[in-house]
Amino acid sequence: MKIAVIQTEMGLSPDETLPRAEAAMTRAMEADERPDFLLLPEYFSYYGLDNDSARALATPLEEAPAYRMAQTFAARHGVVVQAGTILARIEGDERVENVSVVFDRKGEVLASYRKIHLFDVDDLGSGAYRESDYIRPGNEVVTWQLDGVTFGTAICFDIRFPEMFRELRLRGAQVITFPAAFTLETGAAHWSLLTRARAVETQCHLVACGLGGSVTYRDQKKACFGNSAIIDPWGRKLAQAGQGSELLAATLDLDEQAELRRRMPIISQRRLAFGWDPVELDARSA
Repeated sequence: MKIAVIQTEMGLSPDETLPRAEAAMTRAMEADERPDFLLLPEYFSYYGLDNDSARALATPLEEAPAYRMAQTFAARHGVVVQAGTILARIEGDERVENVSVVFDRKGEVLASYRKIHLFDVDDLGSGAYRESDYIRPGNEVVTWQLDGVTFGTAICFDIRFPEMFRELRLRGAQVITFPAAFTLETGAAHWSLLTRARAVETQCHLVACGLGGSVTYRDQKKACFGNSAIIDPWGRKLAQAGQGSELLAATLDLDEQAELRRRMPIISQRRLAFGWDPVELDARSA
């Protein structure tokens, strides 16, 4: 299976970001070997930094320009597209949801995942962030099937919660897609460490698409780390980006993955098992 990662740069308006994203997606489809799957980063449409900016451009999910662009592109090119994340309005709620939508080759929705773990941190070097002030967390771990392969998704801050990734593996995940928007500080310290660790401990291919670039909002500069990577189950980086706009591509060797899991059956060797409790999760996200 051939995967392409579309690393784009931050922007504050879909009018600015979506044409650039679509142009990059088109270049990916012009490669000698057409990809089967395209992945965009978290906040690829616009970077909502607080409740005002997030809601100002938010629409119901299916009306969002980013949703429509990705859906139309998938159907036109006959390729599976995962629309990184989209900030979508929720009826009856002041918050928005941060949702990643996967479109099949006909433009039909194959899966959607709403970010569970929200980025609430004090100033680590680029100001404080409180996503929970304006984003409603999801409460469902999501997997789906594509060409006989089981995929799962996590988003950005989710990667610091390994129990979620173990749950994806227990549900059969072979490939984990990971749209993200790491800050420069957290990215420099932990991006490579965490993405490789999650790939190794789950024995999954981890396809990480990071947002790059910078924006200035209310006289404060915010920058994202980028550094998208495609990592195999042994922790090897098959492709690696820098901080700016970039395309990555790699072919996932699923036979090699199956052989690794046979030779090192870590799931069956576990002696401590802690299940995912959806009731508890629902209570925390109410």
